Amino acid sequence: MYISKRIGILSWAATCLYFLIEPFFILTSTAPYSFLYHAMSNLGVTTCGQYTYSIAPHEICSPNHLWMNVLFIVNGLTFSIGILYLSQYLDKTRFSRLATFFILILALGNIVSGFIPADIDLFWHSIVPALGMITIFPGLWIYASSLNKGKRWTIGCLVALLIILTLIALIFIIPMPAGLLQRLFYIVVFIWGTVLTFILDK
Repeated sequence: MYISKRIGILSWAATCLYFLIEPFFILTSTAPYSFLYHAMSNLGVTTCGQYTYSIAPHEICSPNHLWMNVLFIVNGLTFSIGILYLSQYLDKTRFSRLATFFILILALGNIVSGFIPADIDLFWHSIVPALGMITIFPGLWIYASSLNKGKRWTIGCLVALLIILTLIALIFIIPMPAGLLQRLFYIVVFIWGTVLTFILDK
């Protein structure tokens, strides 16, 4: 399946739009919501109250949760198209296909999160995104090793993601802004794909 340059650029632009749309859902939350400390998933929780899911003792109430979950799904789809577009610049080998699959797991995680909110089934809501936050590392490493352009950019983003994931893992020991770190992880991934698209199109 061939994806044109225009579709590739538009898909990454649409993916990045997530962070321009999310503030609407934060502002319409009827329970106090912290951009810094609360998970992105909280905005898609379908019920109101405390302990709406097992690791959320704070109050959650997102009246527009349906549209937030739609946003998760659409974001996962545009993210997937963007990755498939970038994959066209790689040689068609098993490793390149594996790398693309590894990165697509993170995009699939967004789609799954939209279909299965945290208060419906926390395990299935979380498992695919968590797996994707790990598999993206070998995926990006293979991309960096295979691309003629954008190697340094990809490696730089890979290092940034490793630092962010390490900090996320340390949250259970050292209190840190979990919501901010989660968002930073996705921001780095989205910016990586957007900038790489322009680097490869030069």
